[in-house]
Amino acid sequence: MAEARRELGAALWRLADLVRADERRRSFRAKAYRRAVWSLDDLSPDLSDPPETILSTPGIGAGVLRLIIEFEETGSLDLLDRLQQLYPTDVSTMRRLPRMTPSILRLLKGELGVETTEQLRGAIESGAVEALRGVGPGTAERWDRALALAPAPGVLPAFQAWVLAETLARHLHRHLGVVAEPAGQVRTMEEWVEVVELVAAVSDPPAGREFLQSTAVARFLGFGETGEVILRSHEDVEVRAHLVSPDQAAPRLLMITGPPGHARAILDAAGGVTTSESDIYAASGRIWIPPPARGLPDEVAAEVIRLGHVRGDLHLHSDLSPDGRMSLDEILIEAVDRGYEYVLITDHTSGLRFGGLTEAGLEDQAAAIEEVRPRFPDLVVLQGAELNITRDGDLDIGDETLSRLDLAVAGLHSFFDLTRDEQTARIVRALSHPVVRVLAHPTGRRIGARPAVELDIEAVIAAAIDHDAALEVNGHRDRLDLSATHAALAVSAGALLAADSDAHRVGEMGNIANSVATMQRAGVSPESVVNTWSATRFMAWVRGGAPAGVSRQPETGS
Repeated sequence: MAEARRELGAALWRLADLVRADERRRSFRAKAYRRAVWSLDDLSPDLSDPPETILSTPGIGAGVLRLIIEFEETGSLDLLDRLQQLYPTDVSTMRRLPRMTPSILRLLKGELGVETTEQLRGAIESGAVEALRGVGPGTAERWDRALALAPAPGVLPAFQAWVLAETLARHLHRHLGVVAEPAGQVRTMEEWVEVVELVAAVSDPPAGREFLQSTAVARFLGFGETGEVILRSHEDVEVRAHLVSPDQAAPRLLMITGPPGHARAILDAAGGVTTSESDIYAASGRIWIPPPARGLPDEVAAEVIRLGHVRGDLHLHSDLSPDGRMSLDEILIEAVDRGYEYVLITDHTSGLRFGGLTEAGLEDQAAAIEEVRPRFPDLVVLQGAELNITRDGDLDIGDETLSRLDLAVAGLHSFFDLTRDEQTARIVRALSHPVVRVLAHPTGRRIGARPAVELDIEAVIAAAIDHDAALEVNGHRDRLDLSATHAALAVSAGALLAADSDAHRVGEMGNIANSVATMQRAGVSPESVVNTWSATRFMAWVRGGAPAGVSRQPETGS
């Protein structure tokens, strides 16, 4: 009986992927189908609930109800069948490729018979894709580079793995009333995740294991050596749910997070203490180490930056950005709640492909910021911008307007295919402008979707040092840019970093934790991160890089 419900879950998940590809942009329909998958466990196994009961289930609306009735009556979904005739099997991966469109996806299947990413790579290698309308050698090369990003089949980019882990954790909490914590590679902030692991304290582990044979996952595969439930997610990645008794939750979380040698040494020294991970560390005589730093030498790991060190966010988009979804007031209220001392508002500017603030728009924003400042007396509210670096390294706003900004971040948003020398030169030139104090997402990568630009990273680091600018560690999980490797390289050379959220919605201000975690993997201490500094010290640094015509020296006593 429950098999019908599981089959419907898989059908709705697949339908969401196809609708996203068909509609190209963010799809409310796809979001509704995906949300409904997590609600099917509230329905009877044979889907025989009356319509009013189905509609009263959180996450299920009238559109999904019609699909449930259709599936119950026919065993299939007409929309799913039609879209599957048009789009490749691996559409969820292919739709994220650069310059991919619905029409090209349909041509790949209809004219070339491409269903999988492996078949697509073969068609790229043979040159067959270049016969399709809208696909040239440059696009084919971009696809090939993007498809080569995954280190192995069956792995998920950091962002997708985190979403899966968090959604499964919420599902467990809602249905079993337990707190499940992501462990393993998600917790240590790996860029690619082979296995999504969760640890939860469950009073009746066998009942919990039985529950996980649900529509929230595609397949139940069995049990592991330590009793964990092994599952296959709808994204086709392995999930391991460690449902253990309360006294075993903390030790299991520590062991699964690893590294094994580190975890075993802590547990052995703790003498049987199991109440919490922090208690286990305390009993071992060692301070708690953030999970991303646990592979580092103890003396380095003990000194890494912590989230509590961050005193401000230097990359925030209000609803004046084309893709911003939070008002100035919402940003500042959240900043105060987070205990920040300062924030920098950095809306996109007009050189962006989909637009942004013009010089007149920045003037209007300055007035709006001036008006709001008195309502937040304990917060330093700074006006900046996320400037676009042109092909030649210029900025997309004139110097007269830039001179009125407090400081700015600048980033690459186009011309990702320039040569190594060209990319390096344009970034170095942009860093020489005195208003640019932070280089946003320096390599331009999107994990799993777009490779980093060809770049002499050491030359960029040297330019940042020369111009007293900070290199951003962007907290979006699909960026994590700089990477931990490049962040470590930058700090070892003497460069400054900035931990930023790049938030476009209030909830994304929490991305700052991902930036901090990346720095922890790199062994970065707070001293090297400009927005861990006090407001007084931070503002002295800002004034030291004032725009042209203004002294670059800190004010006396500041």
